[in-house]
Amino acid sequence: MTSIISILNKFFAIMAIVSFTLTNASADTLTNMVNQIIDSHEDIVNAKKELEEADRDITDELLAYAPDLSVKYESGRNDKYAASSTSQLNFDTWDFTWKQKIMDSGATLNGIRNKQLESEKSELDFITARNDLLIEAADAYLGLIKAGEKLEASVAAEENTRATSGQEEIRVQVGSGLASDVLKAKRQLASAQKTVITDEKSFKSAVFTFEKIFKVDAIETANLTKPRLSPDALALVPNSMEETVELALTNNRDLMKSKMDVEIARNDLNVALAGFGPSVDAELKYSDKQDASHTGGNHNEEQAKVTVEFPLSGLYMEMPGYLNDRSALDRAINDLAVKERDTVKIAKEAWIEYSNARTMLSYSENEATIAQELLAIAQKERAADQTDAAAVLSAEETLESSLKDLSDDSMSLVTTVYEILDVINLLDPSMIENTKVEGTFNTSS
Repeated sequence: MTSIISILNKFFAIMAIVSFTLTNASADTLTNMVNQIIDSHEDIVNAKKELEEADRDITDELLAYAPDLSVKYESGRNDKYAASSTSQLNFDTWDFTWKQKIMDSGATLNGIRNKQLESEKSELDFITARNDLLIEAADAYLGLIKAGEKLEASVAAEENTRATSGQEEIRVQVGSGLASDVLKAKRQLASAQKTVITDEKSFKSAVFTFEKIFKVDAIETANLTKPRLSPDALALVPNSMEETVELALTNNRDLMKSKMDVEIARNDLNVALAGFGPSVDAELKYSDKQDASHTGGNHNEEQAKVTVEFPLSGLYMEMPGYLNDRSALDRAINDLAVKERDTVKIAKEAWIEYSNARTMLSYSENEATIAQELLAIAQKERAADQTDAAAVLSAEETLESSLKDLSDDSMSLVTTVYEILDVINLLDPSMIENTKVEGTFNTSS
């Protein structure tokens, strides 16, 4: 890998085309760039707000068992006129009331459990928003590096083609009478120039994506450093497809949420069943009354009661809601079965992508080494007049292609590691890269 990097460093000498400015002059590592947006990104902020709201919903549901305390004060005047007596008396009344829910056939308990499940789902949604941002940011960061490398390779290849072929102008008129080797050289130069234009477009698109994700106005690619995969991340990558599937069936967030939906639907059904059952409430009331009955004196009243209510009409009024909740539970169970199959498929695909990325990177490294050797041989043979310029140009094109493949495959390995860890819910911002080691890609398992 070191030899390949040295080849890249020597081969990519032209940086002027990909020069952009950035106010922060320090090296913009992937970790630093992610840390700048991880707490302020709109999706993260919204996910945090939803989690806070879900936690408050739990508190609100728990308050159903809190005592309902109230105080009431009445003051006024009673004027009474009759043949036998006439009175005009002021009155004051104080009522202190304590009410307590004791039992409602499990409706409130199931409601509390549902709010707790909704909070757990909101926490999973927050992790999903965070991991989606991590992967999207990594794609943008690596995509810009990759686009820059491809553009540099294209520019260098064009310059080499121009120097090897001895051509500066690609225009040719019909019937010009040029030799075939000259026409081939012009065609290769035209192809190299077209590649530069295409890669320039891709590079600008990568710049725009980078600026959008990281909320910057400009970036200098020289400040970007290829992330080395964290040893912690590599240690968590499963060793086989079977292990990936097993971990996904246990930890995958979407599957966990689907299981929670089944439990929520079952609790909703229990709430509906509670509509057919009794409820028990208690109440204590103390009243202090002055002349409330035109007696001209004070008296106190105390009342304690327990109310047991049987909803007879619930046998028909609650039945439609109960049937709907039972149907919702059946649908949630069916959705869970579908989600399990989807999770198995996603886990297998994630493992295949990761496994293929490792294999392809190994081939690309070897292919780039061979291409560099073949170019060196072709250049020596050309200098000794043992081959023509076309052979050198072909070797240069092969090296350019192999270096671009190496860039693609090395970037792909990093993102596939992130994605497979996300599928099994083990991806964390702390393991996005190893910032303690200088270098490029760590491809060891």
